[in-house]
Amino acid sequence: METVKLGFKAFDPHELLCHCAAVEAGYYQRRGIAAELFDLTFTADADLPEDVLQVSCGAALASALRGQPQKIVFVAVDRPMFWIYARGRQHRLQDLAGKKMATYPPAAPPHHLANMVLARHGIDAGSDMTLRPARDDTARLGLLLSGSVDAAVISSIVAPAKLEQAGMRRLCLVGDEIRLPTTGLAVHAAYLEREAERVQQVVSILAGGLALVHGDETVTGAVLQKYFAVEKQLAGATAQYFRGCFTRDGRTSETIAANAIGAMGRSLGVAPLPAWDEVYSFPAAP
Repeated sequence: METVKLGFKAFDPHELLCHCAAVEAGYYQRRGIAAELFDLTFTADADLPEDVLQVSCGAALASALRGQPQKIVFVAVDRPMFWIYARGRQHRLQDLAGKKMATYPPAAPPHHLANMVLARHGIDAGSDMTLRPARDDTARLGLLLSGSVDAAVISSIVAPAKLEQAGMRRLCLVGDEIRLPTTGLAVHAAYLEREAERVQQVVSILAGGLALVHGDETVTGAVLQKYFAVEKQLAGATAQYFRGCFTRDGRTSETIAANAIGAMGRSLGVAPLPAWDEVYSFPAAP
């Protein structure tokens, strides 16, 4: 059995639901492949080995814009699965002006995504509010629940229904504001050229997992319980809600891909920017 190294930035449904669904369905085993997971959180772009594939396509896009030869060959999510939650009197994003928000560290793409959303609602995150970068969702949620901040950017590791049961107010889903491919499969360009057949096998496996996310709520709910600690009573509703963020066919449109490059490039201060098909290596959806 061949082993494929699969890297992630966050062990959450956003990045790994398709993979875990494929594992549970036996899709890797049927193709004679074993997937070994690696946490890439503290791996610098330049230090990422060529043979490590990654599901964190937002990070891969940022890496590609900084000059690393990353190719995104499969898009699982192009409605970023991050939420901005608030407590107190904040009912709209505009209400966050002058407030404090727990967010991701600046090196992480969700930091930039949240700032893009705020800008769409007339808030300059750098001057109109106080940002409190925190290392993970536990810290961000803790800051929010303790009253140390007024709002927080939270990932898919916490079921939205659970946060709302705790009295938190959902101000937005980032994916409703910005379309940008954030998860799927990205590979080093040299590895893609050298191991095109193996990469296609992994793409096919993840596409099978994606089909389960859309077509089998029972399996998806069971995966959410087993791998991501979603409570049984919340699993079905969470599976139904999450699937609306996932693509149908593992692709995104040329417009979304090009806009993603432009938006991330501007946020990172990178120029000149590549064409969409220099980063995304699959036929664009119509």
